[in-house]
Amino acid sequence: MEGGAMQRFEGKVVLITGAASGIGRAVVRRIAREGAALVLADRDREGLSQTAGSSGSKTVPLLYDAAQPGASADMAERAAEAFGGLDAVINIAGIYRRQHADRITAQHWAQMIQIDLTSVFEICQAALPALESRGGSIINTSSTAGLRGIAYAAHYAAAKAGILGLTQALAAEWAPRGIRANVVVPGRVQTSIASALPPLKDAPSMSRAHDPILPDLTEGVAPEGIAGLYAYLASEDARFVTGAIHVADGGAGLG
Repeated sequence: MEGGAMQRFEGKVVLITGAASGIGRAVVRRIAREGAALVLADRDREGLSQTAGSSGSKTVPLLYDAAQPGASADMAERAAEAFGGLDAVINIAGIYRRQHADRITAQHWAQMIQIDLTSVFEICQAALPALESRGGSIINTSSTAGLRGIAYAAHYAAAKAGILGLTQALAAEWAPRGIRANVVVPGRVQTSIASALPPLKDAPSMSRAHDPILPDLTEGVAPEGIAGLYAYLASEDARFVTGAIHVADGGAGLG
């Protein structure tokens, strides 16, 4: 069933990070069709404006830089005030970099962990009061690299593995407070960020072990192809689902 046939988010407020492009933009459009008021967060002003303008929903765009300690928590607090509460927080913002493990500097490592892991925790922590008052939901984004590792991206794999542990810890601790927490694990997704990555010197191309096995999707799925999973997890349809790891990799893990 298409999202346009339902209004699961009528009267609901959803914060979506990484909303300026890729998976984030696709999730915005999907949930907007189902009636949500949206707080859209990203560091890309132009992309954020384009997403907000095309959503067809009530939106409040917020600029923030996840690389700056404390900025994510501040953004989440402003998000909770935008429409007077939060029913769901969907964390999609992140970066991906390739580098030889023995050439990852302390600065490279710290930046990756800050953006892809610490900022997510900061947002969840700051949004807790708003989510608790409305029995809210958290959906975080990991990667198949966090499940199975990936060569030439040790810092990224570590951060995304951390997301798995963080999300399940929050699910266990905050369940008595009425909050659900789940994680989406995308495989190969066709985004501008992924396609723009330059080749890494003295390293082979991306491992084919992460390729989907579904026919017609061997090169990955468009962001719209997994947006519905986020919408489901944020909705009341998933009210009995928490602490779950939802892998959307086109069967790559079976190869």
